[in-house]
Amino acid sequence: MADTARAYYDTLRDLAGDPARRARAFAGRVREDLRSGTGGLRSGAEQLRGHGSRTAADIGRLVRAELDAGLTRIGVATQADLDDLNLRLEHSENQIRELRIRLAETEAAAAAEAAERPDAPQTADDAAPRASDRAEPRDEEEDA
Repeated sequence: MADTARAYYDTLRDLAGDPARRARAFAGRVREDLRSGTGGLRSGAEQLRGHGSRTAADIGRLVRAELDAGLTRIGVATQADLDDLNLRLEHSENQIRELRIRLAETEAAAAAEAAERPDAPQTADDAAPRASDRAEPRDEEEDA
């Protein structure tokens, strides 16, 4: 048990080492950016988002590897089964990522088209009356 706890500690320490150094460097850049203006601050915020995403991905990989090792150890699943599931999961994650990109592109194109035609309604919600506007008021006595 002590070996497992030590392995977890070493892994988490290694994960925290690089992000901690990046966070200290980022804090120094933010301090300098605040002195110089807002342009650098915007790029710093984008860097912070990137660092957070990488850290979350690192932790996710750690958890997935430990879960796979545990399931294999107790005999619930073979390594081949886990490799197949991980491959399917990565494929699904890539499809979701691509769909989000296509959705953002479609929304941007629709917004650009709507901006070109100012007389057209901005969204489908604006053009169609809401169902709640058309519904007749309910009598609370009917519910009782």
